[in-house]
Amino acid sequence: MRLRNMMITAFAAVAATGCWAADQPQLTGAKLVERSAKTGVQAAVQEIIKADKGPAWIAYSAPVIPGERHMCCYGSARIMGNSTCCGSCRLDGREHDVSFGNQVGGCKATLASIFFVFMRFETGSIRQVRAFSADCAIDAPGATIYWLQDVEPAQSIAYLELLLKQEDTRRGESDEIVSAIALHAGTPANTALERLVQPGQPSKLRGQAAFWIGSTRGAHGLDVLLALIKSDQDREFLEQAIFAVSQNEEHERAFNELIRLARQDSRHDVREHSLFWLAQEAGQKAAGTITDAIENDPDTDVKKKAVFALSEMPKEEGVPLLIDQARKNRNPVVRKEAIFWLGQSEDPRALEFIASILEH
Repeated sequence: MRLRNMMITAFAAVAATGCWAADQPQLTGAKLVERSAKTGVQAAVQEIIKADKGPAWIAYSAPVIPGERHMCCYGSARIMGNSTCCGSCRLDGREHDVSFGNQVGGCKATLASIFFVFMRFETGSIRQVRAFSADCAIDAPGATIYWLQDVEPAQSIAYLELLLKQEDTRRGESDEIVSAIALHAGTPANTALERLVQPGQPSKLRGQAAFWIGSTRGAHGLDVLLALIKSDQDREFLEQAIFAVSQNEEHERAFNELIRLARQDSRHDVREHSLFWLAQEAGQKAAGTITDAIENDPDTDVKKKAVFALSEMPKEEGVPLLIDQARKNRNPVVRKEAIFWLGQSEDPRALEFIASILEH
């Protein structure tokens, strides 16, 4: 009866504000069974999956990193009368979006202090992890969900880390587990992410952790990534780490660090990736660094990557720069690359320029 009254109160909050604002998720069609995690998250989970073969779910709330975070299925977003965005998800579905910032598809995020971790289990092991923001409506027809109370955030993080090490955890789910760790507020999550990104971890896992450090940990995350980029030799990881730098909320500093890497790093692949993400994230501000690389970088592959970076800029900025390179650059490789990417742009100015070449 107490649980029913809680759910009625929560639905009233939805009607009044246009979005969910409760300590439990907005669920439809599910059977909710309350359990305590005072003995620890791992012990509570093991007790449940020992008694129930599943498939079923275990869920709980945890403190979320500050800011406006969307964790839902925004292909089905609903914009309420106050422009608040309430996405909805099927619990057993595969669609899922996590985004940062104040809007998704014209909707404003609901600020919240918590998010929800869901873990699907079957035949004695966790098979899937999903994270949802407090404003996400979750459709769970026929599902049994064990709701854990009294979860300590550090124990939640420790258990999620343990799942990453278990061989029966699907490798394809590792990013969802890492993202759930990263969405936790506080030092234990910082420490866990730093462990996951260190050399010696699987390359894919390191790349996932790098993204989340870069996108959720601000200046501290940027410091961690730059130190690793300076010394690391794993080419796949370096590509992911440079992308993560471009996603950091310390935009000006991240931009300047990408410029430094593009101009000064001795490794040509680091320079290439830095140029690419400069073009993606900075537009016209990056044009000087990119054209400088075209003119002065000693590596032909870097020059070609820089021309490609121009093609990735907004067309109103990139197309004139490509035309200029195609028309004036003395290096035939650069001119050829510029003409190729102009042809791919389908921009009228590019087609007119290429036609003028063919007419002569």
